[in-house]
Amino acid sequence: MKKICFFSGDITREGGTERVAVMIANSLAREKRYEVLFLSLVEQKETVFFPLEPGIRRYTLGKKWIQPGPGYLGVLPKLRRFFREQKPDVVIDIDIVLDVLSLPAAKGTGTKVVSWEHFNYFFEQESLYRRMILRYSVKRTDYIVTLTEEDRTSYRKYLNRKEHISAIYNPMEAQKPLAHEEKEKWIVTVGRLIHRKGTDLLAQIAPPVLKAHRDWKWYVLGEGEDRPILEEAIRAHDLSGQLILTGTVSNVEDYLEKAQIFVMTSRTEGLPMCLLEAKTNRLPCVSFDIQTGPKEIIAHEKNGYLIPAFDCRAMEEKIETLIRDDGLRAAFSERTDLDTEKFGMTSIMKNWNGVLDDLCGYRKH
Repeated sequence: MKKICFFSGDITREGGTERVAVMIANSLAREKRYEVLFLSLVEQKETVFFPLEPGIRRYTLGKKWIQPGPGYLGVLPKLRRFFREQKPDVVIDIDIVLDVLSLPAAKGTGTKVVSWEHFNYFFEQESLYRRMILRYSVKRTDYIVTLTEEDRTSYRKYLNRKEHISAIYNPMEAQKPLAHEEKEKWIVTVGRLIHRKGTDLLAQIAPPVLKAHRDWKWYVLGEGEDRPILEEAIRAHDLSGQLILTGTVSNVEDYLEKAQIFVMTSRTEGLPMCLLEAKTNRLPCVSFDIQTGPKEIIAHEKNGYLIPAFDCRAMEEKIETLIRDDGLRAAFSERTDLDTEKFGMTSIMKNWNGVLDDLCGYRKH
């Protein structure tokens, strides 16, 4: 049985990247066509946030977080030893930054390297070290997997990567959502409270909406360094009990099931799991129309709204449109399954198996 190793920064974290990696790994493990492992650069917690199938073994190279840079040099001998001992046929890097470790460590071992892009080409250009790693890895990895067709086009256009590159969506998990009339007057946002996720933009948008609609609540699920921005907005606008910061929660589905509107204020994404999760719960979604992600999930004015990037006033107006019009919310909710077949696990696993079969020699390229 061929061996597949998923390589993560820290698989014990609770982010969308970790969630989708676990979903794909668990599906592969259940198919029993491959032996599946997880390796983390570090594990800062004792247990994983997203449960793994019992047959998946976990390994870690350390416990203290290592910033990309000179500290990575000490990791290379450990990683190379791991590859020689475990002999994975394929390692899937769950962040292009890890390519800078996997590629030299795998050299001469027979292990193939898959670079799994969880952001997008334009995000990678925003920092020098990620841009340098991308330029290094794009010429050397055995296969690249992007999250969207738009991003695959960018790799081909700007990086001249023409072969052994596929776009594979993140999966939607089937749910049985509540009927429209059973839902609460809730808006939900899910994600880390950081600049990239637009926490500061959320702090501008939420207060006027909630002050105009005192019978509605807005739940923000997640934690991060920008939490004080939202806390200040709550104090300044007297929104205690309306704008509710839950911190990190394990029962996201319980909130999505009861909510009526989902809002995403991110500045950049790959293919946001939170929007896919919202769609499975039949939530109308409102998101900024950023470079990759939302436009492949939301059908504008059919099951949600795509707002010109970072136009807070326009987003505020569309959210209020949905709040005021119960019939429109119900209609959008009924149309959330438009063009969702491509996000089904069956289709996604077929694509992943195609990549792995190619790399493992089960079929010709």
